[in-house]
Amino acid sequence: MRFEVLRGDSGVYFWLNGLSAMAFSFILPVMSLFLIEGLGIEPMYIGLYTVGTAVSTILISQGLGRLADKGVDSKILLLTSVLFLCLAAICFYYLTQFWQAIIVGWCFMAFGASSVPLLLAMIRRFAEQSGKDSTKLNSQMRSSVSLVWIVGPALAFTSVDTFGFRTNFLMAGGIALLVFIMAWRLLPSAVKSARKTNVHDAIPPFPYKVWFLGVGILFANMANSTYINAMPLFVTKELDLPVSYPGMFMGLTAALEIPVMLLSASWSHRVGKMQLMMVSFAVAMVFYIGIQYASTVEWLLALQFVNGLFYGIFVGLGITLLQDSAPKRVGQVSAFYTNAMSVGTMCGTSLMGFVAQHYGFRNSVYISLVAVVISFGIFLAVHLNESRQAKLSEIQHPL
Repeated sequence: MRFEVLRGDSGVYFWLNGLSAMAFSFILPVMSLFLIEGLGIEPMYIGLYTVGTAVSTILISQGLGRLADKGVDSKILLLTSVLFLCLAAICFYYLTQFWQAIIVGWCFMAFGASSVPLLLAMIRRFAEQSGKDSTKLNSQMRSSVSLVWIVGPALAFTSVDTFGFRTNFLMAGGIALLVFIMAWRLLPSAVKSARKTNVHDAIPPFPYKVWFLGVGILFANMANSTYINAMPLFVTKELDLPVSYPGMFMGLTAALEIPVMLLSASWSHRVGKMQLMMVSFAVAMVFYIGIQYASTVEWLLALQFVNGLFYGIFVGLGITLLQDSAPKRVGQVSAFYTNAMSVGTMCGTSLMGFVAQHYGFRNSVYISLVAVVISFGIFLAVHLNESRQAKLSEIQHPL
């Protein structure tokens, strides 16, 4: 049935996912600008806020994911996280000093960001309980985030430019409050089913496959983050194109990745999730090599189709691959996925700045190429190991 994802229980998760992303899109893109212009700090201190908040988010999200896997009601955990996101936005509305921003970021925003993996875990459990295809459902839910991020950051900067930072944060808090009310009224309690499956049964440790795939995802997102941060600078400074062009390229990629994301579920049933992810990494290699030779707007526009294919498959299948590898630890695996993505973003951003300072913005995209080659190698090694074990199993236990 067409647009089934927008209705019923699936629709609740779809809109919650999209509105949560909208709340974050009014905070995260403008944060560095707020710290510098709103609070008057020096750029070097942005890293203190960003890294501290990211580390705190990793610790808190893993802890909340473990609680969910042990049987604590995921709905209560999600409501708590969203409430902290709302409180963070209100605090940003009032604060005037950098040390206050540090406290809000490291504490409130860290709890608020933990709502993302909690919602991903709830979506996976909903798919299992309702008999839906988890790969397809995850791709559909992730598409709501991509839709929001096409317009969200632009609306945030427009809001800051027109009304100021305070009004922008107030709108973010209002959206977070709406998410809280919707989750409270529309989501079912998960405590009974969670206790039945998670408290009385021992929770197994992370399989080695999860760790390896998580590292592969980290490097792939590091590649994307490096490009995202370097592209606006080499387009405007080295190619001398107008400032509006980077936004056009990013918007085109975001628009292209959505249909790819939705199609990736059916593609994966034909060729396999691991194989399709490796195809996406190979496509990414073509893209990052192509960027080194791009010199015209037409070339850059054409390359965005390649980038959309890579990133659509990558974000459409990544979370499902990890959840499939540890089905009894969905909460922690979902947190591990979002944390791997966050660490990849931090590493990519940091390395891009270092390489760009010495070798130029375009050459920093070589980091992306190396990182995605590493991701391909890790996934290939895991795939070959699984194939070898399957053949050994057939030999030892023939039909």
